[in-house]
Amino acid sequence: MTQKANMTVDGFRNAMDGDTGFKSKRRALTFVSLLLIALIASGAEIKEANTFIFKIEFTNHAGLKYLLALAVTCCMFRYFAYSEKYHAQLYNFWSTRLLNDFKVFYYDQESESVGGLLGRKIDIYGGDEPGLQSPTYIKTGLLKRSIAYSSTGTHDYYGEHTYTEYIDLNGYTESWSKAEFRKLLLTEMKYRLEAWIKYRETLDLISPYLLGFSSLGIFLYKHFYP
Repeated sequence: MTQKANMTVDGFRNAMDGDTGFKSKRRALTFVSLLLIALIASGAEIKEANTFIFKIEFTNHAGLKYLLALAVTCCMFRYFAYSEKYHAQLYNFWSTRLLNDFKVFYYDQESESVGGLLGRKIDIYGGDEPGLQSPTYIKTGLLKRSIAYSSTGTHDYYGEHTYTEYIDLNGYTESWSKAEFRKLLLTEMKYRLEAWIKYRETLDLISPYLLGFSSLGIFLYKHFYP
């Protein structure tokens, strides 16, 4: 299981490293953000910029900062368009590690039941629902979580078909209270933080956003509190 997960992470890293469109948008956002921060924080002024055959002198330096702030915003939207496909995969990585934690979830093959913390909520016989052996952790909203698994049923028209069944973790029972749910969120936070510290792909993907928001934050602060 661990070896397979590591191979998947390596494949994800190779996909990011080989995506020229994604890398170009990341470089553009990083460069423009750093340039805006340098202009504001250091008080530097661009006197002249060389293009292919023209030389442009900037006399309205305040206007240049607005232009760079607009450029950072545009670059962030472009970067998001190219990086969106990687965000879902990052979520899959840490949420899979969360469900692989036996303290959170494990499936007992002998009793065909769910154990761990989520066993307090999932009181379903696995013999009737084989999909419980490989569930998915779903974020459905702010502090709202669900467990999804594959199930089968019979439809009057389509006959036997496969669909996704959801277990709402915000539905509390005698065995699953808000205390258990808060414990789950704390464990989730641990795996989210681990994704930042131990796995470079998270920082590789998110750091341009942090740099972009930082540059815009400094720009707005200097604008309203000069």
